[in-house]
Amino acid sequence: MENNKTNTLVRASEEKVAEFVPYGASDKIRLSAAIVQNLIAVKTKSGKTCSEREAIRFVAMCVAKRLNPFEGDCFLIGYDSKDGPTFSLVTAHQTYLKRAELHPEFDGMDSGVIVLCEDAQLKDLPGDFYEEGQKVVGGWATVYFKSRKHPMVKRLRMSTFNKGYGQWQDNANGMIVKCAEADALRSSFPTMLGGLYMREEVDLGAQFAKPDFGTSSKPLFGSTVEIPAAEPDPPSSPREPEPSHPDDGDLGPTPPPSVGETPNGGFNPLKALRGLLGMAKVKEGELLDWLAATGATDGSFGSLEDLALSKGSDYMKVLTEDWPRISAVILAAKKKGKA
Repeated sequence: MENNKTNTLVRASEEKVAEFVPYGASDKIRLSAAIVQNLIAVKTKSGKTCSEREAIRFVAMCVAKRLNPFEGDCFLIGYDSKDGPTFSLVTAHQTYLKRAELHPEFDGMDSGVIVLCEDAQLKDLPGDFYEEGQKVVGGWATVYFKSRKHPMVKRLRMSTFNKGYGQWQDNANGMIVKCAEADALRSSFPTMLGGLYMREEVDLGAQFAKPDFGTSSKPLFGSTVEIPAAEPDPPSSPREPEPSHPDDGDLGPTPPPSVGETPNGGFNPLKALRGLLGMAKVKEGELLDWLAATGATDGSFGSLEDLALSKGSDYMKVLTEDWPRISAVILAAKKKGKA
């Protein structure tokens, strides 16, 4: 009788574990409600994690769409609402591009911004660059096919998507282009992408300004991914900033040792990087654009949180260690652009 009870519990536990091969991969991954709750789900600002029911739904969606959350294909982000903690599954921009690349019908894509010119005429521009005197009012994307007669065209209004926080504050033009691309690709390949939405497309509530990724380290198959809070915490005790070095230029004072420290005395590289960005007065979007321009990333990351989840803490630590050189290059480019 005892053995039968034990076997029943084992089977019940095993039923909550899903094994599948993500799209475009060759190796299986394992997902369970416990893994989602402990390693993947982004807690709300009040510290709440998702319920087992929500975790199972997330696993089911990953299996159905063959998404790999460990590679940054998707996220389960929580926020506090008037009805309690709420969690939304959002998809990374890179997921759309990866799946389009592998689809046999995909024959390229054009995209850009829609601007209102000084003569009150609307004009479609490629990419997210526009000239002085032009106002970005939307984004567009066109997907081409190898055998279908007509391309898929999407045009989005900026005011519908611009939420006024996060990357929408620093890089609204790039965000609206990503939304247009996602909408066009989702309509082009509904079997592969139907029902998936990016964070930039989903309104996660008025209380959700930026995802709160917590300050604790989470073990991930033997490695550690450090995911910081959206804003740096104040140091536990007041410390006087060290004087700036003569050759630091506009980098500001040398960061105090408390920058990047977690409450338990550990080091959080993404938290430290946010502090360094603030000291140097470099916007998050400017750093992401620089990484893309230098080929360090593919340009698909909409925030430092996305970058940390995809690349890991070691990558973010390298950025903090190399920050004096990186910030000097970015600031020099900004000065040159203003000259």
